[in-house]
Amino acid sequence: MEKNMLACLDDIPKTQILRYANRSAGFIDAYQKGLTGSQAVWANRRYHGHRILPGTILEELEKAGKK
Repeated sequence: MEKNMLACLDDIPKTQILRYANRSAGFIDAYQKGLTGSQAVWANRRYHGHRILPGTILEELEKAGKK
């Protein structure tokens, strides 16, 4: 089983793993800031080029009517 898992992981491109890690980091940051699931999706789409969300994200959500 361990050999199969390692073989499968070797087949996944490194860029795909990094993209998943960056996307996950954005959601983790959003949840730590107190956003709900739909708010986290909106914020990650809006700030897709950033590793973390800005501290003013809650104010921006209110302005956009997402709260």
